[in-house]
Amino acid sequence: MSRSKIISTLVLLLEVVLVAGIYSFLAPCPVKDHIMPCHWVANVSVGISAAVILLSILNLVLRDNLVRKGVNYGVLVISALHVFVPGFLVAVCAHENMRCNVYTQPAIVTVAGLVFILVLSDLILSKADR
Repeated sequence: MSRSKIISTLVLLLEVVLVAGIYSFLAPCPVKDHIMPCHWVANVSVGISAAVILLSILNLVLRDNLVRKGVNYGVLVISALHVFVPGFLVAVCAHENMRCNVYTQPAIVTVAGLVFILVLSDLILSKADR
């Protein structure tokens, strides 16, 4: 298996764990009478993660290196955007001890940052292979 496919598999697994976590152990505050902002952070993050999952699957299926590189650039931009979703693009709760500040936001930023670093390293190493 090539380095690019291994990295795409790692990205796929990271994003699947993030989505599963948002629906279970990394879940934001529950929706009651008032919908908290972290609910929207989770919804946006699941949507962005779904796009990255689909692009990672596409990257695993594709054979053309230039097209895979283009998909990687797309994942790079999406993951950079994903880092700024919680707290910057969509506000999280103001209370520091709430689930969204303790679990959800750090997990989203960490996974998006790892995806960014993995894909960036794949793009840099693919330039070095030429």
